[in-house]
Amino acid sequence: MNRAYKYIICAIALLWIGSVSAQEPISDQLIYDRITGYMTADSEAELLLIKKSRNLQSIRHKHDINLWYGAPGLISEFLLDNVGCGYYDIDMGPLPFQEGIRDVRTSTGPLLQLSTLGIGYSQQLKTWLALGVKATFAAVWQYEYDIFTKQRLYNYNRYNISALCDVRFSWLRREVVEMYSSVAVGLCAHVERANGGLSPMFDLSLVGLKVGRSFYGFVELGAGIGGSLRGGIGVRFNNKQTRERL
Repeated sequence: MNRAYKYIICAIALLWIGSVSAQEPISDQLIYDRITGYMTADSEAELLLIKKSRNLQSIRHKHDINLWYGAPGLISEFLLDNVGCGYYDIDMGPLPFQEGIRDVRTSTGPLLQLSTLGIGYSQQLKTWLALGVKATFAAVWQYEYDIFTKQRLYNYNRYNISALCDVRFSWLRREVVEMYSSVAVGLCAHVERANGGLSPMFDLSLVGLKVGRSFYGFVELGAGIGGSLRGGIGVRFNNKQTRERL
C-alpha cells in the first residue's frame, strides 16, 4: 500500500513539473492569428499584419488579363441582324424581271456567327476596386452563290468592334473565390461591307464569379456589347517592382 502511495505521489509531481515547463512566460501580450490559428506575441504583431496582407488577392496579384466568349446579347444581335437575305419566292408578289431572274439563279450559304469574343486587362487599386480596359469582337458571315456555276457573287458580312473602359467592384473576396460586378463605357465600330459607323457603347457585368489563384476561370451574367452569359479564363500576376515590394 505504501508503495502505491509512492507511485501516485511521483506521478503527481511529474505532471506538475511538466505543466510548469509548458507554460509560456507572460512577458508579452498574446494575439490570436486568424491565419495560422496560433497565438502570437505582441512583439510580432507588425509581422503578423504583413502576413495577413500577403494573403489578400488584391495585393498578391495586382494585374489581371482575361479572355472570354459570350452568348449573344440583345445589342449585338440588333447590330448584326438581317444579314442573310436569301432568295425571294416569286409567289410572294410581283418582282421586276431582272430581280426575279437574279433571285431564281442565286441562293445563300449557311449563316456563320461569332457571338462575342473579348479580351480585358485590369489593375487592382484597392481590395474592392479595379480599373481596366477591354475590347470585344463579333461578326456574322453569309455568302450568296450562283446556283448553276457555284460562283460566289456577294457577301453579307457584318462586324462589331468595341473598346471600353471598365470599372470593377468586388463585393466578395476570398483566397480562391471572388464575386464582383462591373460597368464599362466606350465606343463601338459597326462595319457592313463598305459601310460603317461609330457609336457610344456600354457593357454591364451584373454578377461575376472567379475561381482560382494566379490562373482562374470565371463566368458572368451581363448585358450590353459583351454578351449575355459569358465564360472565360484569366491570369493574375505582378510586375518585378510589385514583387520586390511584397
